[in-house]
Amino acid sequence: MSDMFLHKCPNCNGTLEFNIESGMVTCSFCGSKFDVESLKTENGINNGVKPETDNAQNAAQPSGTEGIPGAPQKPKEKAPKEFSWKEYKKHLKNESLEGTKSYLCQTCGAEVVLDAITASSQCPYCGNFLILTENVTAGLKPNGIIPFKILPDGLPAAVRKFYSGKKLLPFHFFDDNKLGKIRGIYVPFWLYSCSMKGGMTLKGNKVNSYVSGQYRYTETSSYSLERDAEMSFDRIPVDASLKMPNDLMDSIEPFDYSQLTEFNSGYLTGFVSDRFDSDPDENLPRVSERINNSVVSLMKNSVTDYSSVEVSDNRMAMADSSVKYVMLPVYLFDCKYAGIEYHYAANGQTGKVVGELPVSKGKKWLYFGIPFLIVSALVFLFLRFFIGG
Repeated sequence: MSDMFLHKCPNCNGTLEFNIESGMVTCSFCGSKFDVESLKTENGINNGVKPETDNAQNAAQPSGTEGIPGAPQKPKEKAPKEFSWKEYKKHLKNESLEGTKSYLCQTCGAEVVLDAITASSQCPYCGNFLILTENVTAGLKPNGIIPFKILPDGLPAAVRKFYSGKKLLPFHFFDDNKLGKIRGIYVPFWLYSCSMKGGMTLKGNKVNSYVSGQYRYTETSSYSLERDAEMSFDRIPVDASLKMPNDLMDSIEPFDYSQLTEFNSGYLTGFVSDRFDSDPDENLPRVSERINNSVVSLMKNSVTDYSSVEVSDNRMAMADSSVKYVMLPVYLFDCKYAGIEYHYAANGQTGKVVGELPVSKGKKWLYFGIPFLIVSALVFLFLRFFIGG
């Protein structure tokens, strides 16, 4: 069996959960509230280290003897080391993420079988939220986390805002759609930082049109433009979960990284989370393409007074790249309409909603079909009466 732990209330031993509204960890049994930072020392938990439950160990240090020479001292717990991709790659060949792992729930004693990448989950028998020790420690501790800021109660209003202005929605969609179960998930992300150095050759085109006699002439002149640049890019996000659709995760950006805080397993209580299962090297082409598109756009915008600008030669190269492993808050939920489920995601920090929308065939005909018929009829009448005689 693999290790797991629960964040327990030091007052009543009840299970603690992170409260989004207060930003504190609360006990649903006695109502006690604690700062997340206090979980580093409360109840023997050191930022994700399994608490001591052995009575013999707890009795080894009598109360009030801390720091007294000669008195029995409680052994110091070693804080988990933050994630480093360079160090982790050295041991990657010995790791397997295939299959499942079994855990014993410390509350009800049930055996819980979870995916190998699960970092936190909920016991299906007693409902308590479980933290999987090995997936948030032992060199896998994320470099940071953005806690949830948006309450689940605020999502219906965010969804309505997302719907507003969508003219092709079915007439009764606002009244008939039902918001399904909302799942708060901490999604693993890679944050890339790098610099881009080098140069770029652009071709600027100037178009001049003039009339001479009975003819109109168009003259195009092309110019070779040289640009040298050095740019820095910080915290370019790419989701590190194979379960999450890339387009969905890209769409819920941006996140405010000024609110990125030190990782503490207390933030995971009450939520589901997975550790990464897609490594940074595999995602580097996605990041490179994204950065390169930004560089090209910036270079083109630096050139003015041309009708069009094209890239002739791109000599920009990536340097000084680094990557951080972070957990970002995401809500997943479905909306059911006319017997069909539509899938949505929401940014747990900003409330931005993205997802699928149904299209009304009647409205589509109203907005596109009828105007097309009108234009077609006018063209027919023009051809018949003015040209056909």
